[in-house]
Amino acid sequence: MTAITKGTYAGIDLALPNRRRTGFGLINTDNNTYYVSTLSTKEEIINSVLRQPLSLICIDAPLGLPKHGINRLVEVKARRLGLRLIPPLLGPMRWLTIYGIQIASELRKYGFKVLEVHPTSTLRVLGMSRQDFVKFITSGLRGPVISNEHEVDALVSAFTCLLHDHGCTEELTGLEDEGSLIIPRIDCIPRVISHEFI
Repeated sequence: MTAITKGTYAGIDLALPNRRRTGFGLINTDNNTYYVSTLSTKEEIINSVLRQPLSLICIDAPLGLPKHGINRLVEVKARRLGLRLIPPLLGPMRWLTIYGIQIASELRKYGFKVLEVHPTSTLRVLGMSRQDFVKFITSGLRGPVISNEHEVDALVSAFTCLLHDHGCTEELTGLEDEGSLIIPRIDCIPRVISHEFI
């Protein structure tokens, strides 16, 4: 078995700005720690990212617009797998999608690799509830108290980044320029349960 790569992974559970509902999470496999906080503005998000030598950033928000209608091909493929994503252009999701694209674009200008994830889908594939995941993370890593579900989802996003870095994800692709979604591979569940990654 190949050696596990060490690194720091960021997860962002994105909410519209100025509401203090954006979860930010880090998983650092160099020193077996995690970190969480709840942010509000785009500036807080960018500054939090720039403080870290990150391997990957995973954002819980649509990072591409549909070519037709309110859904991308990504959402259609996800539903076929039993995963339920809110259409990117349905009601207020339109503004979150546009905001997510802006955040991802700005982070990529700094040279970061940014991926789209969906924590609820990650947990569904792994067969975990949010409470299960908190127990899983806190049993393997040291970190502060996790205060709300936004911080939980940010950590789930960061963990999806970690799995991706170790070849344990699959990519649901959309039409050209629609973006793609990263979800765990089912065959990696035994490796997750055995705490191989953390």
